[in-house]
Amino acid sequence: MRGRLVLLATLLLGLGPGFGCGHRGDPLPPRKRTPPAPRDFRLAQRGEALELRVTAPAASVEGVVYQSLEIEFMHADGQKDLEKAGEHQAVAAALAGRTTLALPLPAPGTLVRAAARAVVGREKGPRTLTTSLVAQAPLEAPRELAATLTEGGVSLSWRGPRPQEVSAAAPPPRLPSAARTSAAPASTAQSSAAKAPAAPASPAAATAASASPAHTAPAPTSAGSAPSAQTPAASAPAAPASAPPNAPAKAESPGAVPSAGPSPGAPAPAAPAGPRRSGFFVYRRVGGAEYGEPLAAEPLERRSLEDTAAPTGATACYVVRAVASVDPLVESAASNEACVGVRDITAPPIPHGLSVLPREDGLELLWGPSAAPDLAGYRIYRATRDGRPERVAEIAPDKLSWVDGSVTRGVVYQYSVSAFDNAGNESEASEAVEGSLP
Repeated sequence: MRGRLVLLATLLLGLGPGFGCGHRGDPLPPRKRTPPAPRDFRLAQRGEALELRVTAPAASVEGVVYQSLEIEFMHADGQKDLEKAGEHQAVAAALAGRTTLALPLPAPGTLVRAAARAVVGREKGPRTLTTSLVAQAPLEAPRELAATLTEGGVSLSWRGPRPQEVSAAAPPPRLPSAARTSAAPASTAQSSAAKAPAAPASPAAATAASASPAHTAPAPTSAGSAPSAQTPAASAPAAPASAPPNAPAKAESPGAVPSAGPSPGAPAPAAPAGPRRSGFFVYRRVGGAEYGEPLAAEPLERRSLEDTAAPTGATACYVVRAVASVDPLVESAASNEACVGVRDITAPPIPHGLSVLPREDGLELLWGPSAAPDLAGYRIYRATRDGRPERVAEIAPDKLSWVDGSVTRGVVYQYSVSAFDNAGNESEASEAVEGSLP
């Protein structure tokens, strides 16, 4: 009995301290709930409001999934410290969703700085980078937006002035000592040049120097320093004078290679155009969703757009905003909203190669296929020479022939065929072809 107890104790000791939790070794510490910094933080001017927007996290830095969290927005006018002197506003956030805070627009010219961070209980995550914007006068919003369904998608048009580009970025900080700092190297270089021994002049150079005028412009000096008396005035070579605008070109010696520069009178090459920063942004939402990003990466110059990516079978709604700055974003208020039900209105191609052949039991019609991915079938039309075409048959999409057994011998008939798709769109009828039974 005593031997069995010793054996049991040995086995328990061998299992280790983690025997009670089902794992070997020490238990792991709990994962941290500290939230990461929010993503996609943006400070923008939209209409008569400032908009702070961010994408909230869904889990902590160590993967703990949250049940709820808040976004703390910090903003201040001017160069105030956001933590100590800025305003802090907490907004309940959707996990991994966008969170937005709208603020009244300050007076034009006001510098606004803002940042955001996620908060879970008492845990505060790191701040986003601080973003700045100089408030502008509100822009005039576009008007009379109209949306029309076309075969290519949704055609949009609107009215309203295109705004001029503005600079809404924060000005760079002033550095009072920048001028003195930048001027120091030039002063040092001139002092070094004054102390350097002059190179011996050649006889030809001495002759040229004696023939030059006695008055020579002194070498330029740095701001705040007097010209050095030890520096000869002739030691600073004069810059070559630029030719007058209408001066004749210098004659070249025979056999000289022409210069690569532009010919006299030729227009200067145009500078490459940069990305547009002003114009119009078009936004779309589908069903009950929110408006997303603009449909075009750059503001539009024109007042129209063809949306070829609108999803079929849904209701698409649009608004347009005038844009005066892209980074940071300065937009007008939204235009009127225009909505349209997007559906297929493109008819299939017209069937081709229709022919009519007499058979014992009637007139047989044959035609070529219509290349439509959603083809639903074909419709046959018949008319006499004095009558109007009437639909006499509807054929499955996999059939390319049909026999009309209800014809009367000696009567001339005119036949045509059309194609239709699953959305009910029907093509134009093919050219009429005559046929009769003798």
